[in-house]
Amino acid sequence: MDLYFDFRDGMGEQPLSGLLPYFKLRSFAPDAPNIERELVQLTRFNGLVPTQHPRDIVYKERSIKVEILLDAKIATNFYQYRHEFYDLVVQPFWYYISCDLLPGRRFAVTCDGGFTIPKDKQKNQVSFQVDFNNITGLAESKGTSLSAQNFSSERWFSGMGIQRRDDLQYRFKNKKRFSVFNPGLPINPLQHDYNVLLNAKGKNVTIINHTNNERLKIEADLKKSQQVRNLKQYTVVGNKRLKTSGRLPSLDKGMNEFEIQNTNDFEIVFNTRFYFP
Repeated sequence: MDLYFDFRDGMGEQPLSGLLPYFKLRSFAPDAPNIERELVQLTRFNGLVPTQHPRDIVYKERSIKVEILLDAKIATNFYQYRHEFYDLVVQPFWYYISCDLLPGRRFAVTCDGGFTIPKDKQKNQVSFQVDFNNITGLAESKGTSLSAQNFSSERWFSGMGIQRRDDLQYRFKNKKRFSVFNPGLPINPLQHDYNVLLNAKGKNVTIINHTNNERLKIEADLKKSQQVRNLKQYTVVGNKRLKTSGRLPSLDKGMNEFEIQNTNDFEIVFNTRFYFP
């Protein structure tokens, strides 16, 4: 069992046992999901009435409590090792942590200190707790939709909503109606690592998700050689923003039924991570 860090510096995941081998993970315990829900009281209605669609529910930040053992062997090392750990986890920027106990998932966190590693005069080892702040309130998949969704890929595991089928697709060519499966919580381009790449020939090309009735109409004459992509709420080709109506359709949980209109020559790729409570 190990704790992994990804500081978003291009080095990828690095295990605690490799970075600081005198520290060992004892437990990894995210708090329960923390939902912020809108409820109203209506005349002649019992209790409270929810006013939001499930896709509009907000998950607040939560704590991930991690217990770690420091075994310094000798007293003179203890003080140096302690500060090496402080330097590792207390950073001015957010980063990812993950654990073998929840394989296939990672958590965006900050750590602002507020913990100590106490030294007993008679001992050179101690267990202590660090509270990481899961700033998104969610876990996200380490793999993306372009990674094969099966248990042999070492990216997908039990509890991640994987289907017992091998024909799920996220890349479509000249297929005007198709399905996109989302095993996790609703995904939208404003909040999530959700990328849709489109190469199409046509005018007013439109992407429709019939499951949630969202659509994006690209009010331009597109060439197949131009790659259209999304940057949050914007749709662009290269550095040029395109005129559009609507927005890139989000993905509801489960199967999403899509349609492409006003083109017969296109290729579209859905490259996204998935999100879990």
